[in-house]
Amino acid sequence: MINDIERIAGVLRFATYFRTWPQEDILELAGLCDWVRLDADTAMISSGQPALALYLIVNGHVELSFEDRSGKSGLIDLLGNGQLVGECALVPEGCYAVSVRTLEATTAIRIDGPGFSDFLADHFDCALTMMSAMTERLCQMLRQAEELKCRSAAQRLGIYLLADAVAIDGVYETPLTIEKSALARKLGMTSETISRALKKLVDVGVTQHSNGHIIRIANAEILAEWCGLAGNDGEENAFKTAV
Repeated sequence: MINDIERIAGVLRFATYFRTWPQEDILELAGLCDWVRLDADTAMISSGQPALALYLIVNGHVELSFEDRSGKSGLIDLLGNGQLVGECALVPEGCYAVSVRTLEATTAIRIDGPGFSDFLADHFDCALTMMSAMTERLCQMLRQAEELKCRSAAQRLGIYLLADAVAIDGVYETPLTIEKSALARKLGMTSETISRALKKLVDVGVTQHSNGHIIRIANAEILAEWCGLAGNDGEENAFKTAV
C-alpha cells in the first residue's frame, strides 16, 4: 500500500522546483510535508503573520494580495497547479509579506518552513535549483508588470490565452479554469474591460465556446503577432514566459 509520504513524493517530483532532484532527496522532503485541503474563499496565508510553512498548489487556484498602510488592498497575482507560495518561510523568523486566499476548493502540500530551510542548508544542489526556480518566478512577475504598462488590455488577454493554448484539430483552445472576474484582476482589468477585450479579439480569430469556458484561437501565430510577441517565435515556452 502506498503511504502518504510516497503519494506526496509522487506529486513533488513533477513540480518545477523539484523536478531535477534525486529520488532520495524528494522522499526526504516529503517527510516534511502533509496534505492541506481548503474550501473556496479561505485564507491560506495572512500577511504579517509568522511564516511557518510553504504551500505547493496541487489542485485549485489562489489569489495573492497585499494591504497598504491605509488599509487599501491590491492584487499581486493568481497562481494555480504546481506553483509555490509562502517562500518567506525559508527566512529565519520571517513573516509572510502577502496574503493568500483560495478562489476555489484547493488541495495543497504544506511544507514545514524551518525543516525545509535546514534541509536546503544540507543539500546545496537542491538549494541552487530552488534559487533558480524562484528567480525565474521573480522575472515572470517583472514581465507581468511590464505588460501592464506597455500593452493594451486585449493584447494582455491574448497573451494569457496563448500561454495555456492546446492544439486541437488545427486550431488552439484554451480552457478558462477560473472565473472571468478573477482573470480580470490578474491581468489588471475590470470584468467589463475583459468583456470588451474578448470582443476585440474576435477580429483576430478568437471565439468563445461552451458558455465562455473554452476560448478557441483560429491562428496562434497571427494572434501572437497582433499581441506583439512576433520576436518570441522559436522559444519553446515563449507564450508562458510572457505572462
